[in-house]
Amino acid sequence: MRVLATFIFPLLLQVYAYIVVFMAAQGGGSFMGLLAIPVAAASVLALLVHGLKVARTSGPLLRPSLVSLAIALVPPVFLLIFRALES
Repeated sequence: MRVLATFIFPLLLQVYAYIVVFMAAQGGGSFMGLLAIPVAAASVLALLVHGLKVARTSGPLLRPSLVSLAIALVPPVFLLIFRALES
């Protein structure tokens, strides 16, 4: 259950969020698409490290799950805000 709450579910949300970001970056010569590639790589790596580290520990689950969700959703939301400001 820890792996599901701290790693698998946030990873699936993150993948879906970046699909939305890359669909928003299609066409129009958007620089946001160029920025999204390294941001996506860094946030996937951060989620991987955090999720696997937390899944091995014991203790409360709420805070690590919220941190995983923040790592998964904050960068794509900022990229979508950047796209809205760019156009």
